[in-house]
Amino acid sequence: MNPSAQTTVMGWMSVALVALGVATVIYITLSDPKSLLAKLYSDYTHHLDAELRGLFIQDPTGAIIANWQIGISVAIVTIHVLTEEPISYPLIPFVAVGPKLWLIDAKTKRQDKIEQQLDSFLTALANALKASPSLGDALGNTATLLRSPLKEELELTMKETQLGMPLDQAILNMGGRVGSRAFAGALTTVLIGRQTGGDLPRILETSASTLREMARLEGVVRTKTAEGKAQAWVLGIMPPILIGILNWIDPLWLKPLNTTFIGGIIWLVAVLFWVAAVFLARKILSVDI
Repeated sequence: MNPSAQTTVMGWMSVALVALGVATVIYITLSDPKSLLAKLYSDYTHHLDAELRGLFIQDPTGAIIANWQIGISVAIVTIHVLTEEPISYPLIPFVAVGPKLWLIDAKTKRQDKIEQQLDSFLTALANALKASPSLGDALGNTATLLRSPLKEELELTMKETQLGMPLDQAILNMGGRVGSRAFAGALTTVLIGRQTGGDLPRILETSASTLREMARLEGVVRTKTAEGKAQAWVLGIMPPILIGILNWIDPLWLKPLNTTFIGGIIWLVAVLFWVAAVFLARKILSVDI
């Protein structure tokens, strides 16, 4: 084996040994339930498990996600120490917040799917109430007609009532789990109609019709504002790109802005106006029906 290949092999063996040593230290620390690191690890995994249960995700578990985060972070730090390449450090924040961002995105997508099913849910519930005056039986029958994710929420609600929880409380819990304002409003309509003794099927049919009209209007608004949003994106990203191009063409052309007090003031005012313009464009185009 030539010296170059031997050096490469020894280098990778060193990386593996350092990573193994760090992993061993972390494992021994986590094995002590009284240590601060073990407590933080337990709290974090329990938080992830609660979020995953809310999304009806059984695999991966919170412990698996946390272990992957620890393993990747240890590998990044080890490679940085041995290779002295700082380019790997910016990856650690992405590893740290990656699962949280994934959970937020999954929850948002789940809410959107449930809101899309809301019209069908109210219509099916109204028809079920015409056949059975019991709201609990109607919800159980409706669950068999719907697809996930709303079907999962209804089935969990029915299980809670079977375990002795009052139906009204179980419905409120379902609204809290989903976290959608439209869905919570629909459930509130169901509960108020049930408690006041009104014509609940008719109320639900009216609510379903209103939701269909709101969905139509939201589609019209999205179509009308799509071009404006595209223009706002272009106007938002063009200034930094133009500055980069000008600086590449002639590095001395922007030098007065970077080396003088007045240039700094101009930079500050320009950036403030740019941020304000982006914020106002987003505010104007975020039409809420």
